[in-house]
Amino acid sequence: MLVSYNWLKDFLDLDIEPNELAEKITRTGVEIADVIHPQSGLKKIVVGHVLTCDIVEGTHLHVTKVNVGEAEPLQIVCGAPNIAAGQKVIVALHGARIAGNEKIKRGKIRGIQSEGMICGLQEIGFDDKVVPAKYANGIFVFDEDTDVQPGDDIYEALGMDDYILDFDITPNRADTLSMEGAAYEVGAIIDQTPKIEEISLKSDGQDWTNSLKVSVDPELATKFYLRKITGIKICSSPLWMQRRLWNAGIRPINNVVDVTNYVMLLTGQPLHVYDATTFSNGLLEVRRAHASETLQLLNDKSVELDENDIVITDGNKPVMLAGVMGGKASEVTDQTTDIILESAIFNGSLVRKSALRHANRTEASSRFEKGVNSDNTMKALDIAALLLRNNTDGTILNGIIKGIDKIAEPVNIRTTISYINKTLGTNLKDHDIIKIFDRLNFPIKVNGDELVVNVPHRRWDISIAADLVEEVGRIYGYDNLISTQPLLAETHGGYSPTESIIRRIKKIIQGQGMLEAISYSLTTLEKATSYALNPKPTVKIAMPLNTSRSVMRQNLICGLLDAAAYNMARNQSNIGIYEQGRVYYKDDGNYIEHEHIAALYSGNIYADNWQHLDQNIDFYYVKGQLTNIFIALGLDLHDIVYKAENIKGMHPTRTAAIYLKNKYLGMIGMLSHEELYSEKALRGNEIYVYELDLDVLIPEISKGVTAKSAPKFPAINRDLSLLIDAHITNDAIISNIKANAGKYLTDIKVIDVYEGSQIEAGKKSIAYSLTFRNEKETLTDEVVSLAIAEITHNLESELGAVVR
Repeated sequence: MLVSYNWLKDFLDLDIEPNELAEKITRTGVEIADVIHPQSGLKKIVVGHVLTCDIVEGTHLHVTKVNVGEAEPLQIVCGAPNIAAGQKVIVALHGARIAGNEKIKRGKIRGIQSEGMICGLQEIGFDDKVVPAKYANGIFVFDEDTDVQPGDDIYEALGMDDYILDFDITPNRADTLSMEGAAYEVGAIIDQTPKIEEISLKSDGQDWTNSLKVSVDPELATKFYLRKITGIKICSSPLWMQRRLWNAGIRPINNVVDVTNYVMLLTGQPLHVYDATTFSNGLLEVRRAHASETLQLLNDKSVELDENDIVITDGNKPVMLAGVMGGKASEVTDQTTDIILESAIFNGSLVRKSALRHANRTEASSRFEKGVNSDNTMKALDIAALLLRNNTDGTILNGIIKGIDKIAEPVNIRTTISYINKTLGTNLKDHDIIKIFDRLNFPIKVNGDELVVNVPHRRWDISIAADLVEEVGRIYGYDNLISTQPLLAETHGGYSPTESIIRRIKKIIQGQGMLEAISYSLTTLEKATSYALNPKPTVKIAMPLNTSRSVMRQNLICGLLDAAAYNMARNQSNIGIYEQGRVYYKDDGNYIEHEHIAALYSGNIYADNWQHLDQNIDFYYVKGQLTNIFIALGLDLHDIVYKAENIKGMHPTRTAAIYLKNKYLGMIGMLSHEELYSEKALRGNEIYVYELDLDVLIPEISKGVTAKSAPKFPAINRDLSLLIDAHITNDAIISNIKANAGKYLTDIKVIDVYEGSQIEAGKKSIAYSLTFRNEKETLTDEVVSLAIAEITHNLESELGAVVR
């Protein structure tokens, strides 16, 4: 909102410099983005009276004699198409400075001496968008009745001596989107009550209310008032109104449209004017648009209406997109003689959506969507009618049609002086707080410590006691609030036990050469339910930005795959990345979160080297990395079991579920070929992953590391070679050996595996190295031999193994 300092002076006795006032306003919560002084940088620009105007043959130029208040008229060459004798114009004299700091000098144009320059508004700094259409491609001409004389500075006449305060308001302070609202705000800051004039209007025509039947859907508007004015004459607005409009960033149009814009700036209430012939059938309806209806707007844009658009119709077809812009069919033109003036409050939410839907946000829609003061609906209608009568010589017909008139409920908020002081950390007396509400023009009742504040409808942003505290704080002055330390319980720094363990795990993985990735928590429904043994119901986003970010992830692998695809698309195929974060799902209607950690491997184990030590990453390498992590965390590997499982998105024969003490811990494996083929960048690669549930893992981690001395007594190693059915797993064999080896077995290693033509079909040969040690004394061969005998007996009897 561009607020004129000179216009503010109509409401307040301002004796404060504009930039200082801007600083005070900003310190109370409404930021002033800029203070603009249109006259700044200009000089020697005056009013001139064109005495003669002769065309230069063969050119578009004119030679003029212009009275600028000096002893002799100046000869000025002008190329504007609308220059003519008898006009009062803007003249930049020799040595003048115009827009862009351009200096004007006398000189010759086409060999003809020119003593200055006759200017258009753009040339002295006006924005193209505010220049009246008839002067857009030529010079500006003062109306004949404008009280300016040759030689007068043009700054006051054009409003350029003003200071424009750019109120950069937040949506909750839309009350300052009017001069009256700004005056109340500034008045509260400088402790003055603004002079807001009441309007007294008498109609001077016959009653018209029976000539138009109005129907309004109560869901679409809370107020809808109409007046009718006849016998108007369309022309330019008086200069005083035009300069207030262009200083507010609005282009003057004519004496009818300008009044509606002027009153909107004054009161904050948007208005609209219809050519009265639009409703010659005697019907006006405010309703939702019908599907497939279209409307040509005043800016010549044709829009296809939506069923949630509010439209004004003539009982049949739409003639206005309510709250946004009028229609071409109801436009006031130079031939218009009778008009209907509308003042209404429309559903702000629907207006906002319409303006966005049709890419047609206007000054009116901006106000409706933020809120409009319901106390000004009638007042704005009467002010506009009075100005139209004065500026158009029209006749105001008797009577007002009220299509709907919902009365806003009074807003009374109870609070206490002690609550305000406690919240602000102040020690204000009751008379200090009462004075602040008086400055805000909020009626107040006091009963001891209790306050009952009546909030005017112009401040619809205030509804609870905390809002009143904010008002007291900002008017009292944030700079006057004493800084105090909050009284809080003492807290100690550091990480929680869970956080410490997670950091310990991440440090181990980073030590394996892995890089940490951070990915989005949102993904697609397909990815969210993949890579998990038992997918759960997903957590869906109510209003997703797109389908690729529509649900919360149930795994971390989907994010790592996105990172891998990004790198592989750039020829980076050796990848080792991990991520630690949360996954989300629903269980029996409850929202559940779990901490997970996952890793992704692809490419070669070793970087390119001159020794050509190339080894592709495979399942066993990744399992070995995972085993090292478990060992580093102090887990007993005997408690960890790998079982082949079918998991969505994973390879059917290279995937295993991981169980820790019979609890599902996570999974490890290779991505399926179908999954890799679905992403172009991943094709031709083998990608291995694992993912662990930290909420299962962390409780089993040892709390510290216990060191023990090197063994004093030697170990005995025995090799055991077995021929066994191919379907029997290594895990089953090791479990059987441990169960029967006795207490001195300390380690088992697989040293050889063979399946082929040299042995019976359906069989495999596995060789193990078994290590035995007694920590207290030297172990004898007899004890080990007995243990081996027990092992072989049970392998033969329980698993059908043949000891070779």
